[in-house]
Amino acid sequence: MRVETTAQRQAASRSTTPQLTARILVAALTLAAAPAVLFAQVKDMGPAGQYYNQPKPKFRVMPGLKKKGGDVKFYAKVNEQFVRDEYAILDGDVVIEYQDVVIHADKVTLNFKTKDVVAEGHVIMDQGPTRITGDHIVFNLDSKTGTFFNATGAMRPDMYFIGDKIERLSEDHYLLTNGMFTSCDPDHPSWSFHVSSADITLDNYAHLRNVTLRAHDIPLIYAPRLIWPTKSERSQGLLIPRVLISKTYGDRLEMGYFIPFGDAADATIYADLNDKGYNGIGVSTRYRPSDDVKLGDLSAYVVHDVQAGRNQWKYKYQHSQTNLPGGFRGVVDIEDFSNLEFFRRYDRDPRLHTLSQIYSSAYLTKNSSRYSFNFLTDRRDILLSNVDPNNPLAPPPRQRFEQLPTMQFRLYPNRIGESPFYYSLESSMSHLATSGFVNGPTANYYRADVFPTLSMQLRTPTWLSIRPQVSVRETYYSDSLDDASVANPGGTLNAVNNPIERFYAQGQVEVVGPSVSKIFNKTLGGFSKFKHVIEPRFRYLYTTAVNDQERIIRFDTVDSPFLPIVKNSVEYSLTQRLIGRETGPNGNSREVASFSLTQSVSLGNAFTSATAGGLNGSTVPQTGKFTPLVASLHVNPYSTVTLDASATFGNVSHQLDQSSLSANLVGTGTRADKYLSFTWFSSYQQPPVNGVPAGDTSSSQIRLNSGSSLFSNHIRADAQLNFDAKKGTFLEQRYLLGGTASCYGVALEFRRYLVFVPEEKAEWSLGLSISLKNVGTIGTH
Repeated sequence: MRVETTAQRQAASRSTTPQLTARILVAALTLAAAPAVLFAQVKDMGPAGQYYNQPKPKFRVMPGLKKKGGDVKFYAKVNEQFVRDEYAILDGDVVIEYQDVVIHADKVTLNFKTKDVVAEGHVIMDQGPTRITGDHIVFNLDSKTGTFFNATGAMRPDMYFIGDKIERLSEDHYLLTNGMFTSCDPDHPSWSFHVSSADITLDNYAHLRNVTLRAHDIPLIYAPRLIWPTKSERSQGLLIPRVLISKTYGDRLEMGYFIPFGDAADATIYADLNDKGYNGIGVSTRYRPSDDVKLGDLSAYVVHDVQAGRNQWKYKYQHSQTNLPGGFRGVVDIEDFSNLEFFRRYDRDPRLHTLSQIYSSAYLTKNSSRYSFNFLTDRRDILLSNVDPNNPLAPPPRQRFEQLPTMQFRLYPNRIGESPFYYSLESSMSHLATSGFVNGPTANYYRADVFPTLSMQLRTPTWLSIRPQVSVRETYYSDSLDDASVANPGGTLNAVNNPIERFYAQGQVEVVGPSVSKIFNKTLGGFSKFKHVIEPRFRYLYTTAVNDQERIIRFDTVDSPFLPIVKNSVEYSLTQRLIGRETGPNGNSREVASFSLTQSVSLGNAFTSATAGGLNGSTVPQTGKFTPLVASLHVNPYSTVTLDASATFGNVSHQLDQSSLSANLVGTGTRADKYLSFTWFSSYQQPPVNGVPAGDTSSSQIRLNSGSSLFSNHIRADAQLNFDAKKGTFLEQRYLLGGTASCYGVALEFRRYLVFVPEEKAEWSLGLSISLKNVGTIGTH
């Protein structure tokens, strides 16, 4: 078998596009491989995912320019020509031209009457933008049929093929003997597919025999027979199977069948076979019928849980559409699991290990510069720890909150004429349901809320801002808590059909300043000067008596507002900002760092969890007249570097209650392949209350994500770690090592993680995937 020279191959590559010619018979083998990438997408790996996801190849067979009739032109550039009657024998750099076919060869025999050509020696045939080289061809110029011996060709994108014999029986029917195709250098391919024979019909199917995938000269995968679709559009057919090896759940063979529905929709049906009986089926559907549909994805999966003796299921549906009637936009995003704890152990998705609630919603929204209108239904399940020690495999209990539905209307702050007054409005009508609480209540009720606000912007110096505001809120509830729940709020709560109306008014004055600042004309780190600003903030809030607050079923911030609802309260804070001006004539000014201290105090009754609002920034239950003192630090010297830290000092514990630190570093330019993300969160043990020791409330966890290219970008390494600093153990470790060459990519993954059901133990998994350019991905997960 002769392989074309480097110069010939480069010329072939420059002048080749997918056309209905002989080279398509091997190219067709790759057409069906495009859906395989859908089946082999890399799991959620955070920032590392962009480096291991392979691009999806797109192929389309387009017919070449067809010509009819015309004369055959021929000449030999070097030696003499012999022409007699119906024959011509040409020798020495011969060129034959007919319609859209041009043949170059060392020697050619031509029949003028039948248009038959026999070409030998360094044969190059061009048909339009298509080129094939070979040792010997027998070809008919009229029918465009013939046989190519020791043929070599190329197709875009970067697909090369070689065959001992290629027979073109008609424009769409080919026979191939002893063929090979690859996206690598055909002289020394890193990988290649070999077939002993192939019967190929374009836009139909290819019947292949003795198919072997080779790495260099080493055979890896063998199939005695293979039927491969050769559709020019997206092809229906089986996807590349994958294998998953698990000590706990057995070895799993994952298979998929891809079904396209035109260019706007497709579906993939999955079937998993497991040697321990964890067999599963699933479906994944995508659709984009118009430009208005921005997103349309549905996935569902069912697997038999052998240990629990039941089927486990999960689903996720997302839809987003604009330009609906009336100028509305619609969004659907729903997800649910029969037993999330099972899928945390069974799946390979690290997102599930940090999922603390399952949120689903569907809404219609319309927004303008003055108002917004929303029609919303949603469901929020807060996941609790399993409370049944006799059945550790049972699904975790849930606290469920549902809006079935809610209508919301908001007026944004609008100026009243030329006056300094602004008005705004928040209002809603809701059908609400709660269930699954450990201490209740279970309720299904209605709520209506209206909350108008009138504010005023006073004219003040630039270093001072004074903003008074008056609000009124009235809320109707069809159900409320009973007398026993009011008397013992820490016990079991019960809802009864006893309508109540809550009404209160609030007045506040917010003062920002007087602000003081100083300019530092010093060049540092890409900045030409800095401005340090010290900015005190003060807000006094007066609230009228709030009736029936203790009877309210607390669902969201309508029931427990962001602002405190004690009679008199004051919030005070001190913020320091560092603003830098970037160097250069077009340099912008931006905040480089900020630090603030914030606290609130009640001048009357003590705060409670129901009346403190969202000002404390703490998850510690609220008691006393002072909220915790919250310190926050934000540093952003460059767009690629951020650091955030916070600490909460308890007003009751008189100690540090919580602290957190997060940092992100993303490379740019020549270091764009590098990133580092660090997060630490800690809560501390609370002191005894009235001599009674508090339960163990302390925790400390660290998360680290990092990745970089190594050895001149030939190898990629990424790590994801989740460490319990209190227990001194890793909750999850994930290491990825990969490499990408000109025609293939290899990724190796090792994952070790803790599972806690039915008992705490460590699990591990090892995955290997090989991505072949223009074909797809094979291997394990």
